Amino acid sequence: MITINVIENQISGSYGDTPFSVNYSEDTYRKMMELSDRQQSVTTMDEYNALIEEFAKLTVQDYKTTVETACPWIYVNEGTGEFFLKHEGVVSSIPMPEALVDRIFESLDKGVNFEPLVKMWIRFLRNPILKKKMDADNGDKFAEKFFNFVNLQYVHPKLKEELIEDHGLSEEVAERRATMYQMKITAEGLLNGYKVSREIMHAYDTETGEQIDRYKRTFNPDTGEIEEGGLPEHVEDRLFEPGVMGNSGDAFYCEGPNGYANPGHFIKVGCTHRLPDWSYVDTNDNRSCVKGLHFGGLKYIAYYSGEIHNIFVDPMHVGAVPDDETGAIRCLQYFVHSSLAGVNGSIYHSSTYAAKTDAEWEEMRKEAVKAYTECMDTCQNDITELNAL
Repeated sequence: MITINVIENQISGSYGDTPFSVNYSEDTYRKMMELSDRQQSVTTMDEYNALIEEFAKLTVQDYKTTVETACPWIYVNEGTGEFFLKHEGVVSSIPMPEALVDRIFESLDKGVNFEPLVKMWIRFLRNPILKKKMDADNGDKFAEKFFNFVNLQYVHPKLKEELIEDHGLSEEVAERRATMYQMKITAEGLLNGYKVSREIMHAYDTETGEQIDRYKRTFNPDTGEIEEGGLPEHVEDRLFEPGVMGNSGDAFYCEGPNGYANPGHFIKVGCTHRLPDWSYVDTNDNRSCVKGLHFGGLKYIAYYSGEIHNIFVDPMHVGAVPDDETGAIRCLQYFVHSSLAGVNGSIYHSSTYAAKTDAEWEEMRKEAVKAYTECMDTCQNDITELNAL
């Protein structure tokens, strides 16, 4: 017997004793219904078995055709089942991690646009640390850990509580609805993660060097309580430092209209924060709490107290993923685009930062091609692949 149901973007049901579920298409649904109607007229088991065999062919999900049709940037190796980036006729030599492929399948099933995932992979392929780790035979593990990190999910406790108390949902349903990916991905393929800091509330007198209050406060004359904090209207005018390291560790650049000319330990909204070069980042995925700029997902920042900033990170700046279960990453550079500490005076678009890192990649690519040209015969494939990214 054939049963057919359509739920959201899926056609599901069973034929004989075999259950099935495939992506909905009008053509597939029409053919399935025709066979379902025909089952009422079969009179022998041979006719029935032939009909079931014909129906079974419609339940095979052709992900290769589906994926390659939906995104011309992806090539699927039929022999190995591996996915590769394809751009300008060039197929990457590095297969996509299983975690990324699973996310693409999930997006296909839900009818969600997965191009940001592909763009994120393109940016990750630009990563010079990935190249070094591939040469050392641990690049696949690095890529897998990175995408495990991207796929981490988190049950938001406050949202879950609101769904139960304010909307009367059961705990099971509330938890399902309050589950989200810890790391957001922008349309350009950037990571949209989190950084914890503490605010610097003091300054120094320029004449005496004495420590003074950074902002003027007013106090209640009777109780001594703060009546007005004196904080600037916009968060760009406030000063922060890393929540864990403070002013220790390696100094980093804070670059932007409201940034600083020299490296220090300051974090400001609207600025790019970067270390001088990769020698300042420990890229060993097996070591934690070592040098480099740190950021994470929702579960990671839940372990720390302080002000929470929203940041953009280009995957080509990721140096190590020491923890792909709670969400910790070390990187070379990030951009702070907003903060829960206050309101922005300006809007910082992900496309603007992506254009900046694209320009940086263009210079990196030119230098890499120039270096490879010296061994043209043996490195031609590498040059072609670099130019295609």
